[in-house]
Amino acid sequence: MNDSDHKKLTFWGASPIIFVLTIIYAILIFFIDHLYGSIFEIDFISNRVSIVLAIVMLCIGIPLYIAVLKGLKAAYKKHELVKTGFFSICRNPLFAVVIYLLLPGLLLLFDSWILLTIPCFMYVMFKVFINREEHLMEKEFGQDYVAYKNNTSLLFPKLWNYKK
Repeated sequence: MNDSDHKKLTFWGASPIIFVLTIIYAILIFFIDHLYGSIFEIDFISNRVSIVLAIVMLCIGIPLYIAVLKGLKAAYKKHELVKTGFFSICRNPLFAVVIYLLLPGLLLLFDSWILLTIPCFMYVMFKVFINREEHLMEKEFGQDYVAYKNNTSLLFPKLWNYKK
């Protein structure tokens, strides 16, 4: 029996390691941006457009994040596998909201394209570390999770699959 077999599924799953590594990367990228900021300026779209886009992304992302987190907390307390609502369009809607809406929306406000590599880095870390969580979900929920996994996107929301 290897060490991962002793692990239990926790509420936060793979999130802590992914967020810590992303924060370390973000510190490095912010430092590089601070040193060489002018070469990373976003000049392919106007500042006004990027601010409006950022505000729209944050206005959509913040309520979505809160709603998904509330649903996830309720399901965790009841020890239920959620397959409806946001979880019907992707298995990891919290990460989807952070990677596709919150981080890019926030980082667009800084007018630096190098900062937009942070959500890309987080995506890579997600892909690296999510397998352990997926394995634990399979152990916890069995064939029900396997069927859900086979029919639901890992991270990219497929809106046409939405089920109430």
